[in-house]
Amino acid sequence: MILGTSAIELRDLSVSLVALVVAFSVLFGGRVLDMNMILISTLGVASGFLLHELAHKFTAQHLGYLAEYRANLMGLGLAVVSAFAGLLIAAPGAVMISRSRPPAQAYIAEHLPGSPDPFRQEEMAGQLKREMLLISLAGPLTNIMLAAAFFILGISGLAGSSIWAQAVTFALFINLILAAFNMLPFGPLDGKKIFDADRRVWALVGLPAILIALPIYFGFI
Repeated sequence: MILGTSAIELRDLSVSLVALVVAFSVLFGGRVLDMNMILISTLGVASGFLLHELAHKFTAQHLGYLAEYRANLMGLGLAVVSAFAGLLIAAPGAVMISRSRPPAQAYIAEHLPGSPDPFRQEEMAGQLKREMLLISLAGPLTNIMLAAAFFILGISGLAGSSIWAQAVTFALFINLILAAFNMLPFGPLDGKKIFDADRRVWALVGLPAILIALPIYFGFI
């Protein structure tokens, strides 16, 4: 287990955080940078985006993988520019994951000389599948738990009617939408990896998140 962050990763996370805060502040602040909107956006982006990516990273590292976040500077630039146009197109970056141990075939060749053991191969393939499921699930599940926490905080009235109440509402919205979007079973999204690994897990976690987020996203609630 190799936990920790590098200077490059901290830089990329910081650049991504600032760019996304600016983009959301412009988008929801009437295309101007308002300090109140910056504060509101910071809570939503820091919880929704930053903790999502760190959940992927630390889960992968806990399972023995090398994992670091890398920013997509072009995607971040597009996010800021598109916000001024009244929409948000964002591809901020992703956690890059690689093995810190030999792949299955190399392991088998080293530890099981002779003909490959099909049962051992199947066992290791199953283990890899479970690990990818856990890594993919970590991000959206973090958003779901944060959305639940912000919902409880919101209805408790502890944030009052100040700017912090708006920040809590915005953070709830961002986390719920990110959870639902990432659970879509398409393309490179987490939902596709989860769906392929275990459809029961996707149905239990992803489907409810999507069904709850849809009416909120379209303004029915």
